[in-house]
Amino acid sequence: MEPVNIRLPKIKIQKIDEIATRNGITRSEVIRHALTIYFQLLENIGGFIDLRSLKISPNEISTSKWADLVIMKLKNGQAFVLANTSSGGIGPKKKDVVKLDGKLLGQLMARTALIKVLSSGALPIALVANLSVECFPTGSKIFQGIREEAHKIKALEILEGHTEENIETNQTGMGITALGTCMEKELKIGKSLKNDLIVALGEPKVGYEVLKAGTRSIVLVEDVLKLSKKGFVHEIIPVGHGGVKRSLEMMQNISGYKYEIEKEMDIDIEKSAGPSTVVLLTVEEENMEMLKKSVKKPVQVLGRIL
Repeated sequence: MEPVNIRLPKIKIQKIDEIATRNGITRSEVIRHALTIYFQLLENIGGFIDLRSLKISPNEISTSKWADLVIMKLKNGQAFVLANTSSGGIGPKKKDVVKLDGKLLGQLMARTALIKVLSSGALPIALVANLSVECFPTGSKIFQGIREEAHKIKALEILEGHTEENIETNQTGMGITALGTCMEKELKIGKSLKNDLIVALGEPKVGYEVLKAGTRSIVLVEDVLKLSKKGFVHEIIPVGHGGVKRSLEMMQNISGYKYEIEKEMDIDIEKSAGPSTVVLLTVEEENMEMLKKSVKKPVQVLGRIL
């Protein structure tokens, strides 16, 4: 990389320093991230613009929901995907019910939000985490965990958030939202085909089981990123606290799929999969071997799309 000198107003420098301090990165990294997002914007719009004059009329955006995702489609063919999750009573605080290191909490929360966006076919570009704890020491460790999880997929450009500095808290609570983008045609939503196999990847784990599970038994954000780029994977559905059964019902209720289930399975379809330790995939039967070679995780055929 080559050094470049730029002149900025003091107010912008202060904002850059605030973001850098909060996220544990340098001024240069903040500026590089900002330019990366601006370049992506230019590519989608097709020319130089003044961001202050950029306006998108509400009637140019088509908004819909798919499960707990919000999908915003623009007339230029681009799509934005919003996903969120929250937790309470889990963390390092005195009255937390489940004791968990702040950094690990940040990682688990980030993976859930990121997997939801990646499963849609979109690439995460921003995370916003709002914490009900003080910045130092608890909040900074949570943000560290969020950053480390996001860096695994090398896609995230922005991490923003707030902490509670006015009231002393004795229990941990937080919410996190992920924003992703892709072209509408790249969305893996409602793309399953008749006779597709429904496959569970990973094993359902919840609570302390997640901490004890090896990386070979649960789905990782890197796995979902890889699968989202595979054309033979038609859809990816994260499994959460409702278990595999709830996710199958969601496929039927939201997408209108009819399916048949195997009579015998080596997976508990009613058990919670916690922070998306399992994802459901729809693939053609002839591509099962390609799937197994792509991701070395437990695979269980659940049934078939009718």
